[in-house]
Amino acid sequence: MLRRLFFLALCCLPLFALSQKTLNAVKAFQSPHIDGNLDDNVWKNAPAASDFSQYSPSYGFPVSAKTVVKILYDNEALYIGAYLYDDPNLIRRQITARDGEQQQDVDYFSIFVDTYNDQQNGFQFLVTTANVQTDAKLTGTANPGFGEFGDKTWDAVWESKVQIKADGWTVEMKIPYLSLRFAKRDVQTWGMQLLRYMRRNNEQNFWNNVDPNVNGFVNQFGKYADLKNIQPPLRLSFYPYLSSGVRVNEEGNDMGTQWLRSGGMDVKYGINESFTLDATLIPDFGQVVSDDVINNLTPFEQKFNENRPFFTEGTELFNKASGLFYSRRIGGMPGGYSSIRYAVDSDPDLKIIKNPAVTQLYNAIKFSGRTKEKLGIGFLNAVAAPVYATVLDKTTNEKTKILTSPLTNYNIIVLDQALRGRSYITFTNTNTIRQKGGRDADVASLDISLYEKTNTYNVKTYCR
Repeated sequence: MLRRLFFLALCCLPLFALSQKTLNAVKAFQSPHIDGNLDDNVWKNAPAASDFSQYSPSYGFPVSAKTVVKILYDNEALYIGAYLYDDPNLIRRQITARDGEQQQDVDYFSIFVDTYNDQQNGFQFLVTTANVQTDAKLTGTANPGFGEFGDKTWDAVWESKVQIKADGWTVEMKIPYLSLRFAKRDVQTWGMQLLRYMRRNNEQNFWNNVDPNVNGFVNQFGKYADLKNIQPPLRLSFYPYLSSGVRVNEEGNDMGTQWLRSGGMDVKYGINESFTLDATLIPDFGQVVSDDVINNLTPFEQKFNENRPFFTEGTELFNKASGLFYSRRIGGMPGGYSSIRYAVDSDPDLKIIKNPAVTQLYNAIKFSGRTKEKLGIGFLNAVAAPVYATVLDKTTNEKTKILTSPLTNYNIIVLDQALRGRSYITFTNTNTIRQKGGRDADVASLDISLYEKTNTYNVKTYCR
């Protein structure tokens, strides 16, 4: 079925020119010691970013406290040193969970970098006054008005330390290039934004002015200019696993014992500076938090958050077509799981010996990245094993294997061309192929979003 939706948004706003600050990159002659004190000699030569502007609660009003941030880089990492002046008695320091600073009694500082300078994608690294970290991947839908800027299911490896001073607090950060993706160029400029938040008055201050009347967030970054001769590092990691267990089943008057054993491996390989290949063989998702039980009385599918690392890391491309890709269907509950339960409940002579509630994956691969021409390419393939239930007939003592989910192949491919400003064109295709008469599916989508130069008017359309 082909559906078309055409939406034209016209905002009656005056024309404006986006202001953009620039901080020139300086290469460190030695790396600072990450202890939060900012007393290393190397910081003395670092240029400072200050003159923050208030975004909320009162846009355009003066900030209530001074902030000074210095940034350096070397061949290994990006270094940030921030001095956040304040009355130490007013600083909020609640300890929170990682990625859980929102709506908590805590102050924090954050840096955002748009490494491809495409004004649509980026990374966030945040540190609270209790030295709790938050990191997220940004997309063009990031909105500073809600405080949530991106996908927090992504976790990177980086360092941070904070110190409480007599006139405020300080934070020192080291962000290795291993946690970023950027182009391989002799000289490059990144988009950059700095944020300070004070809980006591809910004040958000940005380094480069963020206008609430302007669509978008990443397109309102400043610049971190002229990074020279930095090389994207080799990104290669292996995560093998072995697991074992025992399960005891009651079969008639006997107790049947089943030994459980499994093994597999996850692989992550950076093909080049822009593209990454992820692969998982017989994945084990046993460590993933369980879903809440929901009594769904509607005819519609109940959707849950994705918690499996393979399907959360580097998947922002696959979600460009809103609502089209739902990864929880991969390795989810077999389609015939409930029918087996209903059949046994209605026949007292039947007994379930085995009825797996989760589909085991044979393997899955994921390829994603973005070229220097700002073309994002994503491909994901997953193969799910067939699932069988075993039912015992008590009258004959015979066991019957019943197929509850056939061998299934899932595919998705995405081509996302970022255009000037926040504009983009995205093609997405998803398909599912099932054996033994299972239902197949194929859906394609073309999404177009165009902004004019002043970012005041937007035209969106999609076709599926």
